[in-house]
Parts: sequence; C-alpha cells; structure tokens
Amino acid sequence: MLLQLRIVGAFSIFSLCAWSLISCILDVIAQAKRMHQIPCTKCRFFTGDYHLKCTVNPSVANTEQAIGCGDYRHQN
Repeated sequence: MLLQLRIVGAFSIFSLCAWSLISCILDVIAQAKRMHQIPCTKCRFFTGDYHLKCTVNPSVANTEQAIGCGDYRHQN
C-alpha cells in the first residue's frame, strides 16, 4: 500500500512539473509571436539609435503599444 502511494505521489509531482513546463513554453511562444508583430524596425521613422529610436513616437518605439501604429511608414 505504501509503495502504491509513493508511485502515485511521484507520478503526480512529475505530471505537475511537466504541465508547468509545457504551460511556460506555450506562454513564451505566444509572447514571441506578439513581439514579432511590432513593426518598428521596418519603419521609415525608426533610427536604430538607442537615444532616439523613433522620430515620431519615441515613447512607444519597440513596445507592444507600437503594434498598429498610425504613423508607420514602410522603408523603401
């Protein structure tokens, strides 16, 4: 009986760790997809200088707020 409880307990702990790891990986993938939607590096107003990243909207450059930016202009 004690051996069965140990096996069930070990399996439960292993399952919780696996579920947590899979959940973490899925969250990282979702965040990466969201970050790849930021268009700043392809914008005409993006400077690449860390002092002034964007000449039009410097406070939102390279953040999630820049997704759907109304001032976005594609570089030629």
